[in-house]
Amino acid sequence: MKRKTLTLDAIDRRIVAVLRGEGRITNQALSERVGLSARPCLERVRKLEASGLIRGYGARLAPELAGHAIVAFAQISLRDHSVGRRERVEKVLKSCPDVIEVQVVSGEADYLARIVAGSLADYEELTGAWLADAQLGVARIATSFALKALKEFEGYPLGEE
Repeated sequence: MKRKTLTLDAIDRRIVAVLRGEGRITNQALSERVGLSARPCLERVRKLEASGLIRGYGARLAPELAGHAIVAFAQISLRDHSVGRRERVEKVLKSCPDVIEVQVVSGEADYLARIVAGSLADYEELTGAWLADAQLGVARIATSFALKALKEFEGYPLGEE
């Protein structure tokens, strides 16, 4: 089922563009930047939030300064794909604070996870525990370690109309 894309006018697009770069901007400053008075600007922002397009606001942290020397991309494959097995694995992945993103993917792996760790030993301990847990049924974890970020994820681009 394809999800319907939200229809935005030029002002909504300017609001989103400004908020993506400056999430802490005041409503007054935002309204001046997009050419609206403060009240209608606030109403548009609230409408964009209520629609689910704007999911929230937050600070982007430097992983190394936050104590994460390791950023890894792990392709996780399961032995069997029963509903119960998947639910257990997904619960573990979602509840682990070091797993900062998980996607269910197609292809050889079942999941692609972005994982942070303080050291290689910490990463090995975490993934080793998953492999050793027979209840999870993880067959394989293929890992690529980030050496240098050329471009950080800063949010999804707004598609063209």
